[in-house]
Amino acid sequence: MSTWKRLGIGLLTTTMLIGGGMASAQKEQPKESDPFQNLGLSADQHTKLEAAKKDRMAALGASEQKMLDLRKKLVSLIFDKKASDKDIDQVVNQLGAADKEVLLSQIKFHKTIRQALTQEQLTTLSKGGSK
Repeated sequence: MSTWKRLGIGLLTTTMLIGGGMASAQKEQPKESDPFQNLGLSADQHTKLEAAKKDRMAALGASEQKMLDLRKKLVSLIFDKKASDKDIDQVVNQLGAADKEVLLSQIKFHKTIRQALTQEQLTTLSKGGSK
């Protein structure tokens, strides 16, 4: 692996670690209001959206932990002279796959919203949830 590629991976990893550390160091933000509260949801819509939110949070929690573990592993490999480039590339590929899982989970959630809401409700939601 070229020096520039290693440097790039090192900088990327350092940025991710610093960003993750800063995010965890921030105080918990006040809970945002529910973006669906002003949409006039039916009981069925409310049930579907609550289930989708619950599934999404579970998937994101698992993915977040997986990505954190992979980042730690990548950092340890980058700073280990004995680690092979192949091992580093393998962890980078695993990080890419985990990132894709997060994206697919988010898309699944948005598709559920799209299926559960009417066009008028979707339009209201896209404008910030206020009528």
